[in-house]
Amino acid sequence: MSTILRRLCAVAIALIATATIHASPLQHEHREQPWTPEILESFGSLPIQDGGRIKPLSTYAGFTLLRVSGKRSVVSASGEKLDPVAWLLDVVFFPEAAIDTPTFLVTDSDAIVAIGLSTDGKRKRDRWTYAELQPGMPRLFALAHEYESIEPKLRSSQQQQIVDLASNVFSFMRLARFLDFARGGDTKDGGALALIPPANTDPSVTDWATPGDLIARVGPKQGLAEADSAVISGFITLVEKRTDPGAFAAALASLRDRLVARATARGEYEHIQLERAYYAFDPIQWSLAAFIAAFLTVAVSWLRPKSRFLWLSNVTLTSIATVLLAIAITLRCIIRGRPPVSTLYETVLFVTATGVLIAVFIEWVQRSRVAIGTAAALGMIGLFVANGYETLDKQDTMPSLVAVLDTNFWLATHVTAITIGYSAGMLAAGLASFYLIGKLFGWKRNDPAARRSLARTVYGVLCFAVIFSTVGTILGGIWANESWGRFWGWDPKENGALLIVISQLVILHARRGGFLRDHGTCAAAAFGGTIVAFSWWGVNLLGVGLHSYGFTSGIHTSLWTYYGVQWSIVALGGIAWLRERAAAKKVPAATVELAQQCEKKMRAAA
Repeated sequence: MSTILRRLCAVAIALIATATIHASPLQHEHREQPWTPEILESFGSLPIQDGGRIKPLSTYAGFTLLRVSGKRSVVSASGEKLDPVAWLLDVVFFPEAAIDTPTFLVTDSDAIVAIGLSTDGKRKRDRWTYAELQPGMPRLFALAHEYESIEPKLRSSQQQQIVDLASNVFSFMRLARFLDFARGGDTKDGGALALIPPANTDPSVTDWATPGDLIARVGPKQGLAEADSAVISGFITLVEKRTDPGAFAAALASLRDRLVARATARGEYEHIQLERAYYAFDPIQWSLAAFIAAFLTVAVSWLRPKSRFLWLSNVTLTSIATVLLAIAITLRCIIRGRPPVSTLYETVLFVTATGVLIAVFIEWVQRSRVAIGTAAALGMIGLFVANGYETLDKQDTMPSLVAVLDTNFWLATHVTAITIGYSAGMLAAGLASFYLIGKLFGWKRNDPAARRSLARTVYGVLCFAVIFSTVGTILGGIWANESWGRFWGWDPKENGALLIVISQLVILHARRGGFLRDHGTCAAAAFGGTIVAFSWWGVNLLGVGLHSYGFTSGIHTSLWTYYGVQWSIVALGGIAWLRERAAAKKVPAATVELAQQCEKKMRAAA
């Protein structure tokens, strides 16, 4: 089926769903009490196949709500705060109530005006209910179909908002009609919530089914297999018992046991509970909190630079944060069965962890208090970026990989090596930035040895960085030869990696050749941070080349903000250098003047 035909079918299904979502014979039934912890646990631990991998339903619910609402909780019409699992339960089993929950985030009310609705009583950025949007849905889907033909990077903000809103509304409608077959409906749209594993253990059969899929696969002259019939009966019982919490919990537990047993027999339930524990504990958020506390301790220590207690507190908090981040990365590796770096989101975690570990090691060797402060700042900024990326992208951060990335060997060599090079380059930029800003504000003015030590540290980190950047780039060429049949193709991502290597080699050669001294090396390293950022993120914004699978819209402003900050630091460092040069020139003049004054006094005395 062609892309255009698929889109037309999607629009048709959406318009039909818009007209029939209220047609359930169980209409007007509402949940009278909150979902019990037992129900939330059973429903959230159901396995589901989504995006090419098996995950807990709680993970699916969390990212679906994040994508639709921009956050991981909503408040129902009755004022009840719903977490993702509770919200999904409402959508599936009480859609007639869920349509009145303010769920759909609209960041620009102009998109609402464009589909013919009034914005009276609403803010420019606000959340809308399905019921409020329903009158404008025919126009919404028509515009979305029109704008989908435009490349994403060429769409206006309003056009992108309409496309996203239409996609979110359509996803909601499919979830709300997921159990229509049990309510007397005749829908055969089986594209939502693939909760039913294949009944056999044949590894060649990989696709899970929805209840609608299962029924649709059966011909008119044959019935469901006994195991499948029991599963379908379980879903029907859930719908029938949805207003009785006790009976509903029992039916859900029974259905969950059946589905888990089938998934376990296929070896596809192994990491479901571990993933639930990972998101429940949320080590990344705890690590971020510890990094923030460490950074605040650093800020206080500037007022009392000789306090050993503050230094020990900083070291302790940074170490705890680093351990938590390492635990998060390790758990993600176990859950996915892959090396630590395979997506842009994971590069942020890995680069942050590696940079912090290098800084902690430098602090352990030098005890200068500069490296540990840089570690706290780097960790805090890195995890802020990770959170921002997750919120911006609104997709599962442990997705199934595209085919070209689905090779453990190359992920464990090329990608890991190049990201270590990224982290060392960013750490060098951070240390160099501290040197430049510190020099501007008179840090260690009377201790040139401390400044020279920091500059040597920047040089050493750059040496470390260029080794991994070079090795990673060469391994990337080998990977490209295996994957695409050529070692080098001047792809934007390849050019970015080469640019990092060349820039770092230029700095190191200029240092060795005497063209750059301490200040010049630090200024070049601080500027080099923007080159690393461009290769790491900037080329992905181009959306072209064989690495366009990493394209992420919406980070343009953040990236240019970082460029501006680093270039400003380099400029401020230039001011500090000029001021220092001017002060140095004044010293001989003052000496001559003093000698002249002494000579005059001697003559007067004679």
